Amino acid sequence: MSGNSGDLTEEQITAVCSPARRAYIEAAPGSGKTTVAAMRFGLHRFTGTADGTVIGLSFTRSAANELRQRIRLKWGGRALTRPHRVMTFDTLLERVLGHLLELGLVQWPGGLTAITVHDTWKGKAEHRWGERRPFLALDGRDVVVRMRSARQDSHVRHDAFVARVNEGECTHDDVRAVLEAALDRDEARNAVARLLGESIGALVVDEIFDANRLDLRLVELACLQDIRVTIIGDPWQALYGFRGADPNLVPGLVAGQGFAKLPLTRSFRFSTVESRMLSTELRQGRTVRLSAQAFTRPDIVLAGTWDQLWECPHTVLPLSFGMPDTTNAAAILLLLDRLTTMALGEHAVFLSDALGTLELDEDTLDRLAGPLSEVLESMRGTGDIDACYQRLIRAVGVATKRPFKRKHRTHIRKLEGMHARLLADRQGFIPGLTIHQAKGREWNDVGVRLTDNEAALLEAGLSSEHESHRRLYVALTRGRRATTIF
Repeated sequence: MSGNSGDLTEEQITAVCSPARRAYIEAAPGSGKTTVAAMRFGLHRFTGTADGTVIGLSFTRSAANELRQRIRLKWGGRALTRPHRVMTFDTLLERVLGHLLELGLVQWPGGLTAITVHDTWKGKAEHRWGERRPFLALDGRDVVVRMRSARQDSHVRHDAFVARVNEGECTHDDVRAVLEAALDRDEARNAVARLLGESIGALVVDEIFDANRLDLRLVELACLQDIRVTIIGDPWQALYGFRGADPNLVPGLVAGQGFAKLPLTRSFRFSTVESRMLSTELRQGRTVRLSAQAFTRPDIVLAGTWDQLWECPHTVLPLSFGMPDTTNAAAILLLLDRLTTMALGEHAVFLSDALGTLELDEDTLDRLAGPLSEVLESMRGTGDIDACYQRLIRAVGVATKRPFKRKHRTHIRKLEGMHARLLADRQGFIPGLTIHQAKGREWNDVGVRLTDNEAALLEAGLSSEHESHRRLYVALTRGRRATTIF
């Protein structure tokens, strides 16, 4: 086998070279799962075992990009020449829905067969506060708009939603809603199965425990078409229950489709006895008591929420406030992005969502660099946060056509948090990230911000059955050298 296999462990070689048509690779943190996924992709690609197109799947663009980079590193750029490729599940689902539209098994309003899919309706359609939200459903073969109850929040307006759908627009969540209903019908399900069988020879699915029921139905259809399927993941690192992921469904898929289990138990992440022991004790459900921050300045501080991070000492600069839900919040996030870029060399998390909400592109963001820097300088030199807020809104308002809402106390609180950091910056900031954003990443020294409840969970011992426990496990296994309470 080519592809630099000489640096693989025995476990990794066994996983990469397994002849099983159904392979389940259960990978501990830092055990090289992305490397194994890339190697198995290339093995199918160049040995002919796939008997067709090789597809890599993951659940986020960043994870898909990482897998692409690893494949190129191990096998060269030719490994990803068409039709072989890596994509997100959302991209695959969009193509599946397009296929059903072309066949007429799903019918879009106006008979459209080509649609435009957005990540979100933010910045694309007018929103309103309420407890009901529009969604797409199927009436027979016809895509229709329905309303349902939801938590009190900002939802896309019904009339705006209908207008956009009639123009052939929707979001990835809408695609998923339509396909969930379509796959309950034999004719649509059989058409999807044929599409997969005719277009894919081998499937490599990373982070399988982040899959929801629809994702797993597609993987199961691929198995039933006798496509070579490799699934990779760790039940201890499943975090996306809020997006519908259900890790408890994966064992049923593994058993029902006869997957061969190929464990990767050796971790290359942990460089000290203490970090290795911490990972082992967490996984075995033992009591864990973390030491407080000593002399080491952590490379990162992690917490469950952005609010927790903004409550940290002012040496911590969180990389976001969360998903911006208004144009005002989006403008504030642009200001934070300017600060994090200058102070840490990193963009703010959800920057692309802020730009989308304001209907701005990256060139416009570059042009706003000067005005945003001036707002930061004025904030550093004055305690008049209201004046700084107005200056920010004027600066961003010149670039966007989107209207701003009335000032809210939450807007001022965000600027006050940034103001405190600007006054406290003496030796440079420590970046702050939520645990969800940290998944899949690693640093030498990690500080964690725990709630009283989280500390109690560690005292009692963790279990992979509960997402709150898994979230803590992920946070406490990012550190190569040390993990301490911050």
